[in-house]
Amino acid sequence: MTASAPPTTPIDSLLSRNSLAGAFMAEPAPNDAELRQILGAAQRAADHDRIRPWRFFVVRPADYETFYDQLAAAATRVQGDPARYAQNREKYRMTARAPLLVVAAAKIDTTKKVAPIEQAFAAAGAAQLVLNAAHALGYAGFLFSGAGVFDTVFKASFGLAPTDHLIGFICLGTPAGPGKPGPSAAEAVRQGLESTVKQWDASGEFKRIY
Repeated sequence: MTASAPPTTPIDSLLSRNSLAGAFMAEPAPNDAELRQILGAAQRAADHDRIRPWRFFVVRPADYETFYDQLAAAATRVQGDPARYAQNREKYRMTARAPLLVVAAAKIDTTKKVAPIEQAFAAAGAAQLVLNAAHALGYAGFLFSGAGVFDTVFKASFGLAPTDHLIGFICLGTPAGPGKPGPSAAEAVRQGLESTVKQWDASGEFKRIY
């Protein structure tokens, strides 16, 4: 059971999705059946040669303390300043309000003909589908990263090699606040279309469409 009504049509779901930080989430999280649907949607990402380069690791609140300790330590190692550990750890205390966390990663298969960057793009697309599917079920989603994603020791704890990537950390839960001020979904779509979409023609000219 979700606390907010899901979008009524598939296109409404895509056009109305936005990010809500974990600090503004509460119980309930997606249940096991819903989480299976959410992570199942990720399996439909565009995937050249069917490599499935994405990896997802579910972290439950009972393990948050250890997880965020390790993430803060990873960020501190990358930053090269031990004095920043406390600051790094503190910023995750609000994020930990989210009742479920999913770590998203890209496992790069260098034996494949598909370029590593294309594999990473596919994994990032799968992560976006997690956010889209959560929204379609009425849940809030938020992807964050930070310096810790580049730490090889932290990556290795997930079975990832230095050539693999931690895409980020996806908070999932029920909306429990308005979040940070920003444009409405409709306004964000309008602004985005104006600034990111152009038509190309054979003369090399680019024309705004929207």
